[in-house]
Amino acid sequence: MVVCPMSDNQIDLEAYLARIGYEGGREPTLETLTAIQFAHATSIPFENLSILFGQGVQLDLETLQDKIIGACRGGYCFEQNGLALAALRQLGFKARGLIGRVRWMVEDGVAAPLTHMLICVEFEDGAYIYDGGFGGIRLTGVLKLEPDLVQKTRHEDHRIVQVGENYTIQADLGSQWANVCEFTLTPQSPVDYELSSWYTSTHPESLFTNNLIVERPSADARRMIFNNTFVERKRGEDQTVREIADVDEMVALLDQHFGLPVEADEQRKVLERFLVPPAL
Repeated sequence: MVVCPMSDNQIDLEAYLARIGYEGGREPTLETLTAIQFAHATSIPFENLSILFGQGVQLDLETLQDKIIGACRGGYCFEQNGLALAALRQLGFKARGLIGRVRWMVEDGVAAPLTHMLICVEFEDGAYIYDGGFGGIRLTGVLKLEPDLVQKTRHEDHRIVQVGENYTIQADLGSQWANVCEFTLTPQSPVDYELSSWYTSTHPESLFTNNLIVERPSADARRMIFNNTFVERKRGEDQTVREIADVDEMVALLDQHFGLPVEADEQRKVLERFLVPPAL
């Protein structure tokens, strides 16, 4: 039996807000949305450990709550934004899920599948894009759906460009505007996310079945583990990239910067595989 993910069932809202350390107002305003997005992005790590450890990914709300809230774990977009969508609706926001194509670090002209979930929230002055679950360069603010408008976040400036029905989120890297995610406003149903998540978490050529990816921004920095490298970019400073020496260092980094303790020997052995640089 397939469990239908992200239904209209309510979550433990108090536990979710405590998990992200949010103590502000709960009125469904833009101010509240922006604060919740930042709290979520800086509290819950983007990570694919469940896939690598053979635990699989389930999108029903009970499992998401048990994993992300109860076990203080993270997840990827379908898990994080699926939980956030339920919380936003419960708070009274007019929110719906969207789906998009990851363009971050993907060359122009290269096809990308629909493997990213994001959220559209409607206000009287228009729509805003909420994305708390993008690995690599996660948003630390919400974006108004207004093409070409340069918008501040806690980290890089962003903008949304439009070509026909397609919108693309871009990040200002200083020397260039880099594509992040391409999407449309077509409404999505839970089964759309179930299919895309199944592909992302099981396909033998998926990025997430072949690489260790962990990321979480803080108020003043971005940090990421990609296989055997630890990447850190503090605000106002140049990015540093260094090779992780051994599994003990990797486990320490996961715990210190991402709140992800790894204790089981079999899980440490899985992590050791990613210390070997990929073949060229």
